[in-house]
Amino acid sequence: MMRSQPGGLLPYFVKATDTSGTVTLRRDSAAAALKKAAELTNDGCWDVQIGAPDGHVYESTAFAELRADAEAHSD
Repeated sequence: MMRSQPGGLLPYFVKATDTSGTVTLRRDSAAAALKKAAELTNDGCWDVQIGAPDGHVYESTAFAELRADAEAHSD
C-alpha cells in the first residue's frame, strides 16, 4: 500500500545504477523526478527509471511521455 507524504503528495521514485550499485531517490513531483533523472544520466548512470505514484514505471525512453502526462495534469 502506498502512503502519501505529509501534505498528501504521493512521491515519485528515481532509480539508477552506477559502478557503486543502485540508488533510489524520492522526489515530490514529476518535474523534480525528471530533473534528477537527467542529472543521473549526465553523471554516467544507466538503467535510469522513474516510478510514478500510480505504479507506472517509466524507462528513460519514455521520459517524454511522463513529461507530457505531468503537463496535461498540471492545469
